[in-house]
Amino acid sequence: MTATFGKLKNSTLELDGGLNIITAPNESGKTTWCAFLNAMLYGIDTAERDKAGHLSVKSKYRPWDGGGMVGTLELESAGRDLTVQRTTKGASPMKNFIAVRTGTADFQRDMDSENAGEKLTHVPRSVFERTAFISRPDIRVNQTSELERKIAGIVSSGDENTSYTESAGLLGKWQRKLRYNKMGSLPAAEAELREARHDMELIESSAEDIAGLRNRMAREAKQIELMEEDLKIHEKLDARAQAKRVEEARKSAEAAEARVEELTAAITKNGHEMTREDINAIRESAAAVMPLKRVAQEAERTLWRAEKELVDATSRREASPLSGKNDSDVEADIAKGRELEGRAKDVKPPRVPLVVPIIICVLAAVGLVLSMGILAPMFGGSAAPEIFKLSGARILIALLMGALGLVLFFIKLPQKRTAADELRELLEGYGVASVDKLASLKAGYVMLLRDEEQKRSARDAAREAYESAGNAAQEAGRQAVEKIAAFMPEVTSGEAVIEALQETERHIEELTKAQFDATAARNVYETLLADFDPTTPVDDSYLPMPLRSREDTVTALERARAQLTEATRAFDLATGAQRTLGDPAVIEGRIEELKERIAGDQKRYSALTLAMDTLSEANSELQTRFSPEVSRLAGEYMSRLTDGKYERLYFDKGFDASAKEAVRPETRNVLSLSDGTGDEIYLSLRLAMCELILGGEDPCPIVLDDALANFDDARCQRALELLRELAEKRQIILFSCHSREARMMRGEKGVKVIEM
Repeated sequence: MTATFGKLKNSTLELDGGLNIITAPNESGKTTWCAFLNAMLYGIDTAERDKAGHLSVKSKYRPWDGGGMVGTLELESAGRDLTVQRTTKGASPMKNFIAVRTGTADFQRDMDSENAGEKLTHVPRSVFERTAFISRPDIRVNQTSELERKIAGIVSSGDENTSYTESAGLLGKWQRKLRYNKMGSLPAAEAELREARHDMELIESSAEDIAGLRNRMAREAKQIELMEEDLKIHEKLDARAQAKRVEEARKSAEAAEARVEELTAAITKNGHEMTREDINAIRESAAAVMPLKRVAQEAERTLWRAEKELVDATSRREASPLSGKNDSDVEADIAKGRELEGRAKDVKPPRVPLVVPIIICVLAAVGLVLSMGILAPMFGGSAAPEIFKLSGARILIALLMGALGLVLFFIKLPQKRTAADELRELLEGYGVASVDKLASLKAGYVMLLRDEEQKRSARDAAREAYESAGNAAQEAGRQAVEKIAAFMPEVTSGEAVIEALQETERHIEELTKAQFDATAARNVYETLLADFDPTTPVDDSYLPMPLRSREDTVTALERARAQLTEATRAFDLATGAQRTLGDPAVIEGRIEELKERIAGDQKRYSALTLAMDTLSEANSELQTRFSPEVSRLAGEYMSRLTDGKYERLYFDKGFDASAKEAVRPETRNVLSLSDGTGDEIYLSLRLAMCELILGGEDPCPIVLDDALANFDDARCQRALELLRELAEKRQIILFSCHSREARMMRGEKGVKVIEM
């Protein structure tokens, strides 16, 4: 093999017949050589795409130097030495294919890019990859249609064109044409039958529907007639109300016009109707009066405030302790007080002799003892001294002496009147605590006197201004009255001028509003009169009030007419649908025809179901015939690998495995065993299938990529011996990342060891 493929660049690997053991460390190209051999035989699937966690073969083994994939395979097949070459064609790697007799230009016409692998190995890619192409991650076997055909050809007639999966798929396709969920000819016929029966039900019920619609139309017409009568009554009532509104509008217009005449007379003076211009002229004449009156009013307010401030100043002055006192007397008292303060600082307080409190304490103690008789018991009854014997007079004397002592103790000795006493009496007369306070009080009193005098002067000035402003306003008013008398002779004073102007202006405003109201009332009356024919007689007879208002009656009438239209349309549709449904006899014939067709399809569906069940039973029988043979041979291989520990293997149709130990009665599923034991079971299965399926005179090689990696040394040794025996009939290529295989088999006959 010569390859430019992945990391291999024009690399060559030469193999012999028998068992070839190629040892190499990881990442040295072992798996790449296996993939290259597979690609040289069967080509590369260019439709495969990269996806998460997986790279397609064309991406994974793209040459590292960026060039195209190129490979040459020199081999011997069926007694012929052949050279197979593949190169890249455009974007299709390994697509160009050439096969010639080695050393010649003799092309092998029966071999091309698509069938080369099957011509050389005698099996398609899917069978080769599930039997002779053994890779450690994919050592487990799964079922395919090609593998089924191969097995069927072995255990039956030898016809490899038969596959249970394909046959079952074809039967299922025919069955799905008849029925698949809600699709197929059967559901379609059943739906058509339901539709025909539904048409018959419609024909049978259409007569009832038409009769019901006819009754509904009659009810709606009667309802419309009643509501039209109510609408006529509403029209009569509206005409009566319209006549009443016209009459009320006429009366309102006449009343408004009378009010206009009344107000016009009120503002007519001496035969002249007063206007706003007249009032403005009068106001201009009286304009000189109003500012003077405002000045007089302001002077009056100023006078009032001045008098109030004078009263407040007088009250503050009278509240002072110095009120009514002579100023010179106060000054003399201040001078005297300062003199007494100086004298009081030089005087020391009198001292009481020590003997006085001692005498007072002795007298008090003797009196208390005599009065209480405390010491009498100490001398023993009548033998006590006479002085301690109590009598009424002695008790009284003791009490008096004790009281005298206490009084003397608490009474101070008489003292002479001092300068401090005179100073205190002087300050108490003014209600102050010190001479400085008295001096401050006098200064404040002087300010109060000055403030009172200023307030009195301000009061006198305000009074004079008030009197002057009042006289000026009165004179201006008199002159204004003389000028206004031409318009209003009845006005004789300034105050009357203002009142007369205000009243006249109010009447003018009321007249303007009354004129607007009269015009509006007249317009309303004329508008109502325009829509009202006085010659039309008004029905004054009794009219029953309808249950609905006029608006509700109109709405209900429109709704009833719409419902009548809808019922009429539904009636027309129902009668049209009754005609379009067709002849009941024709529909009955269609129903019978559909029943017969459904019955036939159901028979065919049942026949297909029976065929699929029978085919399934036949496939089970086929598996029953094949499974014991492959289980027997695989069990023999497993027994050799495990030195007799496992004597028998079992496989179902999906090649799920179970193993039985020689010393235990139960079988164990492969999933419950170790990874190494599982690899040994599926290696035994693949070798057995190669023997049974890929045998013959020219068997294809077996390729193993690290298939023994999980074997322990003992089982690895047995597996190598088994492979050496099998290699006597076919070529076996074993790639390994360990050196133990080469060490164990080096020098053995029929074994070639290659170290890369």
